[in-house]
Amino acid sequence: MRYTQDRETSGEILRLLIQKMAGHPAAFTPLNYAVWYEVTAGINSALSQAMDNFLKEGKKIDDAAIENLYVEFIAERNMDMQLALQKDFQKLLNNLAGCTEETDKQVHRFGNSLQAYGNSLKQNLDASRLDALVNSMTGDTTMMRGSMQSLQSELETSKQQVAKLHQELMSAREETFIDPLTGILNRRGFEAKAHNIFSDKVSTDKGLCLLMVDIDHFKKVNDTYGHLFGDNVIRATAEALKSKIKGQDSAARWGGEEFAVLLPETTRQGGRTVAEHIRQRIEGGKIRRLGTNEQIGGITISIGVAAYTSGISFLNLLEQADEALYVSKKTGRNKTTVHGQN
Repeated sequence: MRYTQDRETSGEILRLLIQKMAGHPAAFTPLNYAVWYEVTAGINSALSQAMDNFLKEGKKIDDAAIENLYVEFIAERNMDMQLALQKDFQKLLNNLAGCTEETDKQVHRFGNSLQAYGNSLKQNLDASRLDALVNSMTGDTTMMRGSMQSLQSELETSKQQVAKLHQELMSAREETFIDPLTGILNRRGFEAKAHNIFSDKVSTDKGLCLLMVDIDHFKKVNDTYGHLFGDNVIRATAEALKSKIKGQDSAARWGGEEFAVLLPETTRQGGRTVAEHIRQRIEGGKIRRLGTNEQIGGITISIGVAAYTSGISFLNLLEQADEALYVSKKTGRNKTTVHGQN
């Protein structure tokens, strides 16, 4: 679902976007509202960038501009992506079938012609008739060569189209694994990554750590500064996670204000080190409040770390990380706890 904000958050977004909309000549249409909503909520980075570029040029947003922005960045074309791709594949197959069928007819005709030419050659032909026969054979051969070249060209074009459609299909599939607010993996995408790692014993034997991260007193943050600021805190936490991981590491928004980080080829101590770097990054940062540009500090996170041991499942590892996170939250928050260590 594209819009996941609750009533309070959407109300705060509404208050801010009306102020923005009022400064431009575009009518207060649903399209106009949708464009400004996604920009204000920060859930469509491409649209926000396009809007920023537009405003930097000193332009006013009129109805035409709104329509263009909506069509390019919001229109739910992806909802029909699977159907569209299916139709494209079907069209491609139909084209190939038609081309192959025509070539098959040409081959059949050429075979009949060769048989007729063979029968003719068994007869006593004078020079004139033999010359005419050779010319006919040459013409049919040229036609057959042209038909095969057309088929080869069609096959090459089809190969490129298949590659393009495959890439579009993969892109559409990947979008289902991404959290729209933060741009990192969602829970479904994270579980898919974990499944791949846990199905490879060689990978798990090299070490593996799981971090569960929770934003401290998040409800209080929302109540104090508003849900829109809360979304900014969630995005900032995601950025901190991304900045401190590398390579095969994976970060995801597990749900609400909770995150998960998977660290392949990482020891228990290595997992703790990464966790502390993330915690310190959040503790030392400040987050801008939309509307006032006020810089808010004092945001902290709690982290639980669990290290893979031979034979345990992803669910076991998740439970251990959750237990460690619970300890961090119950013993003062803004700290890292490693499962199995005091």
